[in-house]
Amino acid sequence: MITFNLSNCCKQAFLLKNILTYICKKPSVISIILICLTITEVHLNLVRHKHQSVITWDVVGYYSYLPATFIDKDLKLSSITQQNYKEYAGTAYSYVDDKNGNHVIKYSMGMALLYAPFFLTAHVLAQPLGYPPTGYSGIYQLFIEYSGLFYLLFGLLYLRKLLLLYYSENITALCIFVIFFGTNLLYYSTVDPAMSHSYTFSAFSVFLYYTVQYYKKPNLKYVLFLAVLFGLIILIRPLNILFALCLVCIGITSKEDIKKRITFFISRYKHILLFSILTAVAVVPQLLYWKYVTDHYLVFSYGKEGFYFTEPHLINCLIGFRKGWLIYSPVFIFAIAGFYFIKKQPAKVFYNLQLVLLPLYFYLVASWWCWWYGGSFGLRPMIDVYPLLTLPLAACFYKISELTKKQRVSLFGLVFFLVVLNMYQTFQYKYTIIHYDSMTAKAYVNVLGKMSRADIDTTLLSHPDYEKAVLGLGD
Repeated sequence: MITFNLSNCCKQAFLLKNILTYICKKPSVISIILICLTITEVHLNLVRHKHQSVITWDVVGYYSYLPATFIDKDLKLSSITQQNYKEYAGTAYSYVDDKNGNHVIKYSMGMALLYAPFFLTAHVLAQPLGYPPTGYSGIYQLFIEYSGLFYLLFGLLYLRKLLLLYYSENITALCIFVIFFGTNLLYYSTVDPAMSHSYTFSAFSVFLYYTVQYYKKPNLKYVLFLAVLFGLIILIRPLNILFALCLVCIGITSKEDIKKRITFFISRYKHILLFSILTAVAVVPQLLYWKYVTDHYLVFSYGKEGFYFTEPHLINCLIGFRKGWLIYSPVFIFAIAGFYFIKKQPAKVFYNLQLVLLPLYFYLVASWWCWWYGGSFGLRPMIDVYPLLTLPLAACFYKISELTKKQRVSLFGLVFFLVVLNMYQTFQYKYTIIHYDSMTAKAYVNVLGKMSRADIDTTLLSHPDYEKAVLGLGD
């Protein structure tokens, strides 16, 4: 017999009303919910896990530690020989051989650590649900796919908390909406969600927030958390050791602040020492892996790949049509403008950090041998620093909000247009209307307004020469 409890229904209705009231008063929360729903809808629509297309390309390299440890129990990959390597290389494992013939997993293990809870859950459920416990069947692909959404949600929540320290709910909501829908973060959170960039985006968002909190209230709790998080950030992508500049530069707005910061560090030398030790401890598993496989604690696992610091492709990376950052995420022109406005706003505590970190980071990104970063949408390494770029973006939006109504409508209308343009270009890239590594100015003009590959002129593409590029001889 079904009974109807009016009291419980009233309580549930009241609770739902309070939740909806809260959400309506928090437009930034609405932005985050919209983002999560968008990611979920794309995942459900593409069902990449059914096509075994989540753990592919670079993701294979990030992921390799997990099946090697828990399934094959062979971190040295000794079962891979010259006779059977085609069964493994690039599909089950991504590795390089050192001079002694040792198989070394190419990428550091940060992403594997983030995947691990999802991998282990899938591994426990695989057989009971009828999936082969190989590490690569559909259930593993599904859990790894949704791990990106899980971590991005945390990143967006902390980015929201960071922005709300300096800006209103409305500005925060707009920034979160634009940084997702108006940039290539949209692609790397929906279509290629297991790539490292949205994970680092989230880790950096949390890192920035707690660095600010540490300087407001220095204590060992923050030191411990920041050290472990920073170690993880390095393990995801070693180049991001540059994020240590946050600890030095945040809050520095004058010469007097520099003196105060030096005094601060001296008085809390124990915090600095503890942070250094804990960060080193967080990185130790990687060193032990290299030692176990190669008998060396430090290994460069990228083979012939490297940086060419005297020949950075700065213009190509900024406005080139192959991968130009401002070509494929043009809304950042507002963030660049915001560098000027932020100096006179409460978020000026980030100005000198941006002035130091962002040019240095961009220079290193542009100096990599494969400056277009293979098959990718836009300049994907820049996603890692988007949390920091969101602050000058907010500064610009705040300044626009102070203008006349006509000016506001014009400028925010341009923002909306650039967001729509990014969404359109994301669609074009997904269906290879925008080519993954060979776009030119003529090819870009040719694909404008086109929604089918059949309508494009592929003779306008310019295919890069990877073999020459890795030797520093151009592309």
